[in-house]
Amino acid sequence: MLNAKNKENHIALLILAHDESVVISDTVAAAHNALTPGDTLFVVADNCTDDTAGKAHNAGARVIIRNNGVANGKGEALAWFLSQYRDELLNYCMVVILDADSMIPPDFIRIIISNISEESQALQCFVYPLYENKAPIGKLAALSELLDQYVSDNIRTALGWPVRLRGTGMVLKSETLIDMGNRLQTKVEDIALSLLLTARGIRIQRINDAVVFDPKPRTSDAAARQRARWFRGQWQAMWQYRREIVRVLVKGPAGWSLLSSLFLKPKWLVLTTSLLMALTLSHWPWLALFFWVHFLLGLLYVLLGLSLIPDRKIFIRAMFHAPAYVWMWLQGITLSFRPSSWLRARK
Repeated sequence: MLNAKNKENHIALLILAHDESVVISDTVAAAHNALTPGDTLFVVADNCTDDTAGKAHNAGARVIIRNNGVANGKGEALAWFLSQYRDELLNYCMVVILDADSMIPPDFIRIIISNISEESQALQCFVYPLYENKAPIGKLAALSELLDQYVSDNIRTALGWPVRLRGTGMVLKSETLIDMGNRLQTKVEDIALSLLLTARGIRIQRINDAVVFDPKPRTSDAAARQRARWFRGQWQAMWQYRREIVRVLVKGPAGWSLLSSLFLKPKWLVLTTSLLMALTLSHWPWLALFFWVHFLLGLLYVLLGLSLIPDRKIFIRAMFHAPAYVWMWLQGITLSFRPSSWLRARK
């Protein structure tokens, strides 16, 4: 492990922000407190129309202003930053990408340094979702992410399979990230990087003890806009990275597992479809059996996850609001097919 702090293991924290003046000060202040000697916190103010740049600078970040083109997702902003600051980034061993509203603890970078080795190229921190007690939609969204990390990602890690990147808390070797910069003209940089890395045989590893706190949308409308953006991104990535998807598919169960994590969402819809298929195909028992097994494994997944996560009673109570959560997702899916500009969870 890289325990000694020297020029070979400096960290670059990177936040890509478009009109995030409401949250950027607190995020930058927390991230700045985590810096150790030799580290740098970059904020790319991507075609902002508010005071994101000024607030980020006042809070302690090195601000990079991008005014060319239009704000069209973090992928394009990231590709631009990598092309403009390629040589400087090579002074850092790792780049850590955070969302504009993500919060990290003061020991965050020290934990990352203690978990990486000379061979580390791509890692994903634990993303702990923050939710408001009065917002059942936020709690159910948090439950979905916690189940995926406590159950699915831990199983993948135990089997030596890659986990997916989650948009925030992504830790990438500088050279590796720069090498992929020209392939990131996308609105879903987390899916793109997950596919590009895995297709090249680079395994994305977990760092469970480096935690990023990620707020969940407070209202059903905000959550629906976020899901619509994700759903659009999935379709875009399926076409744009079709060659990488094929390469990941031929890797066998490890690749199939990653693809299911990236594209088989929402899980409730996948499980409901399995149940309906099992009932519909009852006249063909062997075919129906496949869908019954998938549905029962999904139920087992939820029960196992509930036994592992903290505050399980809060989430069990939130599950009584599942119809509202399903309705929110259906709104998001419908919204994703409407012509509109880039959808934001925060207005």
